[in-house]
Amino acid sequence: MTRSRTANPQTIHDEVAALRPGTILTLSEGHYLEPIVVASKSGSQEAPIVLQGDQAVIGAQRSYKDYARTANQLSAVQEAGGQFPGVYYLADDAALILRDCQWLVIEDLMFDGCWPTAIYLDNCQHITLRGLDIRGGTFAIGATGPNTRHLLIEDCSWIQDTSGHGEADLAAIRDRGHIDGHAPPKHSLLWSKTDWDDVHRDRLESKRPVNIDTDARAFDGDFFRAWTIAGYVIIRNNVIADAFNAVHFFNLAATSIVSNFSRNVLIENNWFLRIRDNAIEPENYAWNWTIRHNKFVDCYGPFSFEMARSGYFYIYGNLGWNRHKPGPANDQHTTGQLFKFGSEHIADGPHYVFNNSWILRGPVIKKNRFSHFIHVNNAIDYYEEKGKRPPAKSFVFGSDWKEWDDPSATAEEIAKAEGGRFTRLWRALKITFDGDIINHPEFPEQLRNARYAIGEFARREELFFNDMSPGRPEGLKTAEPHSAIRLEAEFPDGQSRFVVETGAAVGAWQSNGVIEIGELAFETYWPTPNVHDRTSRVRSEPKNTTGESA
Repeated sequence: MTRSRTANPQTIHDEVAALRPGTILTLSEGHYLEPIVVASKSGSQEAPIVLQGDQAVIGAQRSYKDYARTANQLSAVQEAGGQFPGVYYLADDAALILRDCQWLVIEDLMFDGCWPTAIYLDNCQHITLRGLDIRGGTFAIGATGPNTRHLLIEDCSWIQDTSGHGEADLAAIRDRGHIDGHAPPKHSLLWSKTDWDDVHRDRLESKRPVNIDTDARAFDGDFFRAWTIAGYVIIRNNVIADAFNAVHFFNLAATSIVSNFSRNVLIENNWFLRIRDNAIEPENYAWNWTIRHNKFVDCYGPFSFEMARSGYFYIYGNLGWNRHKPGPANDQHTTGQLFKFGSEHIADGPHYVFNNSWILRGPVIKKNRFSHFIHVNNAIDYYEEKGKRPPAKSFVFGSDWKEWDDPSATAEEIAKAEGGRFTRLWRALKITFDGDIINHPEFPEQLRNARYAIGEFARREELFFNDMSPGRPEGLKTAEPHSAIRLEAEFPDGQSRFVVETGAAVGAWQSNGVIEIGELAFETYWPTPNVHDRTSRVRSEPKNTTGESA
């Protein structure tokens, strides 16, 4: 039975303590400055617990300036203890904490100035977070606990650094499905004025410790950060803007049980705008991820895949523009790359990257290696920058791509050489590049001559995208389709099927829209809470906030 209750900032804690299955708790208009803790509360699929309130603002409403020095001090404490500096260890200091909860729906709430964290989930299952607008914070959403699973995060927005034009871009996406304007984001604190090193520098590599006065460690966080959770996570229809990272999973389980975590993840139809480091980053170990139909605008690194083991990744139908150079004049982290790989990797299954469309200003892969990587039917063009097209340092496979492997080189010597270019050991590592159109003078003949085993159907052609302006999805349609090659994909259940058939076009856009290959098994049978009374899925306009980043 549904029970409707109302809370205000004075009664919220008593009302939370009284939550029962089927309760819909509406937070009335007001500022909820104290942390809200929901502990050991369970609804059910038929009678979930709902927290809602589109006029409520949760959080201390602190600005970045209010928290910046504190974050640097706390990061220095970590460094002094021999760990990587950051406020990661304090992510549970959140405005809304769900601990040991099941079947909760949190919707249509505003989180403002929650440093370091807006929402923190600990040992929770069947949690829906939707229609949330989050401003500021090191972390928008954190999740921990080996039994944490079945998390649905949809229709949310996070603008970490509110000093730029994130609100205008968010409004344009919600109203018109694209962003407006082509000018570089010169006034954004994180994108334009902050050195990457000041956010994420490590003393062991840089020989420079945390600077409490000038660092920007408060930004070193994510839209969604997971620490060794089981998986079953859907992240869709969200807008993440002016942030350091976006989706970031860690899997630090013991070797004997590591395969139980970071499994079954779907990331689809999100917008990633001006991500200063990495948009999507599974670390350590991960299996059965699908990343599709997302839009990436000025992301330094759309994909960071520095995993020790992984398998069964499906990356398709994504659209991306990487036009504007981030950082101040002397910043050393400005070129970026489409895929970031590590020096070692074991594949438990394939990783498919097919039928995506990109306009880049940097490499596809800058260096190192990855196993069982299948890159097929992607459409990639390059911007003109300072009179050069492609821009300087935009080598497809890294700056040292011309240097051949010495036949007598040891494994250690080859690994060292790969520090400046992508590996050439494609047969041994089961790497395939075929059917791609990459409009770059090195591709494919010069790279083939340098002993990269690029397939016979890969070629360089003019793609003639309709509109290369960043953030206009239909602009990445081509005037004429370019023929794709068929692709048969393997799946974790041992089955295989063709995901690209004869007659398909290179790139994301097909004759009937963006490429589709069907639902996933865990998506098809996702246990959905029975919620009847929600009137809108997404606000038509974002709320005004009081926190300022600069």
